[in-house]
Amino acid sequence: MDMPDEACEQEAPHLREIVLFLSVHLDRAPGVLWPEYDNPAFGDPDDADGAFGVEGAGAGSAGGGVRPAQVDRFTTELASLTGLSVRLDRVETAGSGPGVGVDAVWTGQPGGREHLLIHQIAGAVTWQLTGTGESGRPESFQCRLLPGEVLYVPARWSRRCVGAPQARYAVISLCGAGG
Repeated sequence: MDMPDEACEQEAPHLREIVLFLSVHLDRAPGVLWPEYDNPAFGDPDDADGAFGVEGAGAGSAGGGVRPAQVDRFTTELASLTGLSVRLDRVETAGSGPGVGVDAVWTGQPGGREHLLIHQIAGAVTWQLTGTGESGRPESFQCRLLPGEVLYVPARWSRRCVGAPQARYAVISLCGAGG
């Protein structure tokens, strides 16, 4: 991921934070970003100022706190700065799916080629990740994501969330030019 320093300096602070975060973690290891700046695409779900559900954002859409116009701008700008294909994959409510109350299911990215950014919108979710580290050996990673925080999940890593009911998060897919 080659991004000129000048381009990064000119971008919005929330976007600059994510690009710098990805420059450290992309294709290496999972990580959590505790941003200093709010991303306007994923606001307070209780804020009625333009936040609403996203139709067609994928199975399990809850949408609260997602601002579609800002999401489009964010994904376009992030793609431009990183050279990756970026899209909002889905918005989910952690405790609303089938099987709530049973052990969460391990899920891998389709085809294993996509990297994920998971942006916590509301509530808290514990994420457990497993995959192969840079050393080539199996590794695991666990964290509790709070509203406003972002989790990077490398391609080919499996993930499982153990969420509080009504916790919401957005899943953003990142794919290289060849993927």
